[in-house]
Amino acid sequence: MDDVTRHAFATATGVLAAVYISLAMGWQDPYWAALSVMIIANVDRDALFTKGVLRITGTFIGVIGGYYVGQWAEGLNALQAALVMIAAAVGTYGRQRSAYGYAWFYGGLTFALVMLYTMTQPEQLYDFAWYRCYEIVTGVVCGTLASWALGPRAGELHARLVAQAAATSQVNAERQSMVAAVGALIIIVTWSLFDLPQLPQVLISSLIIIDNDPVASRHRGAQRIFGCIIGGTAGLVVIGLDATDMWWWVTMLFLGVFTFARIHLGGTTQAYIGTQSAIAYLVTLVGTGPPTTLEPPIDRLVGIVIGVSIMTTLVWAFNSVKPAEKVADGPA
Repeated sequence: MDDVTRHAFATATGVLAAVYISLAMGWQDPYWAALSVMIIANVDRDALFTKGVLRITGTFIGVIGGYYVGQWAEGLNALQAALVMIAAAVGTYGRQRSAYGYAWFYGGLTFALVMLYTMTQPEQLYDFAWYRCYEIVTGVVCGTLASWALGPRAGELHARLVAQAAATSQVNAERQSMVAAVGALIIIVTWSLFDLPQLPQVLISSLIIIDNDPVASRHRGAQRIFGCIIGGTAGLVVIGLDATDMWWWVTMLFLGVFTFARIHLGGTTQAYIGTQSAIAYLVTLVGTGPPTTLEPPIDRLVGIVIGVSIMTTLVWAFNSVKPAEKVADGPA
């Protein structure tokens, strides 16, 4: 079995473990744990470990900051929207300029998500904030242990935290952070005017596609929508056939994640389609157990498409067609 296939198997195993632990603990959104396994998946053990550590670090910083600031800002809609914009901008800038940009990005994203809950569901703020920490930690730990036990170089328990060089120039990072802030504001306004579903999912989907290279952002946006259609359709087919049967659900969850993870880890130009297909598949199939209705997964899928469409349009509007300037001057 080659390394990519072996790690795809480890990833699918880690997803199942994370989902079962989350369900057993009665946590709010088990799919966050599943997504964390998928997102950190990497055949490079150092890269996987680094993403896992930084994802946990950013999540805790964002949750703690967002929880206490969110209580202070509750009921002040203009201030809440401004704080979401600032978090989106800071997270995007840090992602492209810091040696540990992944922590900056997820810190800003998580802060923004917690702030959104103060706007939409303030009564659930505490549960969302702390359950999210539990779910992310569970996903990262399950993904890491599965890689160590079943992935390439199984049995080797050591890994290094690796710093990254700045991905782009300061000027370009500032431009992309402005796109993120404006996009966050447009999403909030659009949601409030049209009562759109799944505001948090809309924001997440939009911010993830912003790349230091605007051309890459456009490409990722198109791949994200395409992958969402593939993974979401596959998930809906599974639900339509017989999602309430536990063995069918577990088997198809494993096989679907394995298949999409194999594409995600393949290193081809279409790898991101595998990433997004897996994400859409998970948010479709994983709720508080096997899904019994189509409405929640469809709402989450609609949120992804809306967020990506808005942000892709803004990337086109605010950037030239030339690729972004790369830098070699090390981390900021």
